[in-house]
Amino acid sequence: MRLTSACHALTLSLGTAIALAASVPAFAGDLRNGAPGGIKDYGSGGVPVPAPQPYQENFKWYLRGDLGTGFKHSGKIAVEGLPASVLQPKDWHELSIISFGFGRYVTPSLRTEFTVDYRTPRTLASGSKTLADITRSGRLADGITGAGATIINVQTNIYAGTQTENTDYQNSTFLMSAFYDFNREGRLKPYVGAGIGLARHELARKGNITYTCYDGFQTSTPGAVVQTGCTTTTGSAPLQNEYTTDTSKTATGWGVAAQLSAGVSYALTPRTHWDTGYRMLWQSGRLGVTSSDGASTIRIDDRFDHEVRTGIRWDIW
Repeated sequence: MRLTSACHALTLSLGTAIALAASVPAFAGDLRNGAPGGIKDYGSGGVPVPAPQPYQENFKWYLRGDLGTGFKHSGKIAVEGLPASVLQPKDWHELSIISFGFGRYVTPSLRTEFTVDYRTPRTLASGSKTLADITRSGRLADGITGAGATIINVQTNIYAGTQTENTDYQNSTFLMSAFYDFNREGRLKPYVGAGIGLARHELARKGNITYTCYDGFQTSTPGAVVQTGCTTTTGSAPLQNEYTTDTSKTATGWGVAAQLSAGVSYALTPRTHWDTGYRMLWQSGRLGVTSSDGASTIRIDDRFDHEVRTGIRWDIW
C-alpha cells in the first residue's frame, strides 16, 4: 500500500518536471522575441553597428581679394598735333593692381569666378609749345593840359604765351573666368584658367595756358607813343603781368578683354586659400582725347599685359 502510494507520488513529480521542461523553450523564445542575439543566442556575433563617419563641409561659394603688378606691356600710343613726350607701353614701369571678386565651385576641380581689377593711374604723355604773342590794352588815369585839352593815356602790354599738357591714364577690367584645379584633395593645388570680359579705359588730359608780359608801351592822345615796358592798370579793363587758364578734358572708352592664367593655391585652413598666379591679359580699345584747344590728340591702341597677382580666397558657404 505504501509502495503503491510512493509510486504514485514519484510519477506525479516526474510529470510535473517534464511539463516544466517543455515550457522553457517557449519562455526563452518570448524573451528574445524571435530575433537573433537574444538570451538564447547570447554567445553569437549579433548585429554589427555602423562605424561613425566624419562630417565634411562642402563649400560652394568664395570671396577673394588680391594685390598685383604688371611687369611687361606691349602696344602703341599715337600722338597727333602737339609735340609730346609719350611713355609707350613697352617703357612702362611696374603697374600696381588691386583686385576683388567672388567665385563658385562647380565641381571638385572646376570653379568659376568674376573679378574686378583696378590699375593705378599713370602719366602717359606730357608736352608744351610756344604760342603766338598777344597784346592787351588798358586805359590809364587821364589828365588835362594847361590849355584845357584832355589827355587820354592807354597802356598796351605784349605777352608771350606757353601751353603745357599732361595726360593721365587709368584702366580697369571686369572678367568672368573658369579655373581647373589639379590635386583637389591636397593642400597644394596647381591650376590653369581662362576668361573674357570688358576693359575700361580713361584718358584725363590736363592743360595750362599762360601768357606773361615781357614789354609794353603807352599811347597818349594828343601826344606820342612812349615805350614803358609792362605796366598794370586799374581801370575798367585792368592789365596784369600774367594771365593763366587751366583746362581739362576726359575721355572714357570700353573694349574687350581676355586672359590666360596659371598658378598655385595653398590651403592655409580648410576654408582659406593663399592664391598666387600669372596672367597674360589682352585688351582692346581705340580711345583718344584732344587737347584743350583741339590742336592735338592722344590715342591708345590694343595691348598685351603680363601680370602677377597674389591674395586670399575665403570659402563662405
